[in-house]
Amino acid sequence: MLKSANYTEMKQLQSFDTVAAMNKAIRGFLYTYKHELAPSAINVLKTVSRYACKIVGVAFLKVDTIAKLTESSKRTVQRALKTLESYGVIERKATMREKGGSGHNVYVIRVVEGCVTPDVTAEMSSREEAKSIDAQSAEQPKVSSETVIAKTSPSKRINKRINVKDVQLDESFTPSNVPQEFVDATAPFYRSADIIYRLWNRVLIAYKKSTVNKPVEEKEVLSDVIQAFKESVFAQKASKIRNTFEGYFYRVVEAKLAVWKRRENPLFDWLANE
Repeated sequence: MLKSANYTEMKQLQSFDTVAAMNKAIRGFLYTYKHELAPSAINVLKTVSRYACKIVGVAFLKVDTIAKLTESSKRTVQRALKTLESYGVIERKATMREKGGSGHNVYVIRVVEGCVTPDVTAEMSSREEAKSIDAQSAEQPKVSSETVIAKTSPSKRINKRINVKDVQLDESFTPSNVPQEFVDATAPFYRSADIIYRLWNRVLIAYKKSTVNKPVEEKEVLSDVIQAFKESVFAQKASKIRNTFEGYFYRVVEAKLAVWKRRENPLFDWLANE
């Protein structure tokens, strides 16, 4: 376990090379998931990131301190941190005091796969280009529309840029690292590669946290993951989900992986047989 006052150990947790890289990752996460998050969770994430600059991506903050900084209750902060953990944007690390006993947690900001960051530079360039064209057209003498068409090459008229970000991708575009069995199970409900990929990312976050030894792609484990999805769909249809489907699905997967972890624990098996 990490020692709370050991700078060398904390330095090894650094998750970004620069503050700019960390900020970009957070912008991408919020751009993708902001609509699913409570304002308190967004506020907590931004607060933690402001105190994660000395060792980039690592924040040394007590829950009470975060509550004070965000003007929230301790319980609200704990709930927000748990939510952010479930998305994988924050990883909680327990620490131990030098004289013994538990220290306060350390929070490590992580990159969440599948997030999209708006290309601000490209947008600005487009605006500037448009202004430049307007200025040039104002200076040029007026010509007939026939002349303009004649001067424009067919290739330029046909070869227009396609903005991939605006295209809705169906399940066939799902990355190959997502098991096909999972794609087949989720596709009838979500004909979207983006959503399926995000759901699988939740599975990987829960799997990493569970420390289950068996690969998540193994048939038996994957079968439980797919069952977790089916149970989540049923819960949604029965109007039992209060917040987001993805959050509910994550918790069901987490519970099923906890069962797997207990199966792998010999002590648990011995106690179960008593």
